[in-house]
Amino acid sequence: MKDNSEANDQLISQLTSLFDDQEENIEKAVRCLKVIAHPARLKIICVLETGEHSVQQLEQYVGIAQATLSQHLSLLKDRGILSSRRDGNFSLYRVANNDMIKLFELIKKIFCTL
Repeated sequence: MKDNSEANDQLISQLTSLFDDQEENIEKAVRCLKVIAHPARLKIICVLETGEHSVQQLEQYVGIAQATLSQHLSLLKDRGILSSRRDGNFSLYRVANNDMIKLFELIKKIFCTL
């Protein structure tokens, strides 16, 4: 029984060390994951994984109205998942960083069959 207690103490110590000063990062991860946990937003990320696209292209590819699409894009951008730039009259969106693309590839690997 003593070995089990020592193992528990060691695990608690490791977890305390791991979680120490990480509350802000944990909350940021939760906010990000909640935002991408929506069918339309997953579709948007799927399209943008292939590269930069305009709102008009995304509207066509994802199949949702531009007003609704703009709300989703704004939310994804506010959470740091997407970035955008202007090119004349067009807003172009892309995935903000390669790590997000890696996360999405893992999601596809786990949940999608091609």
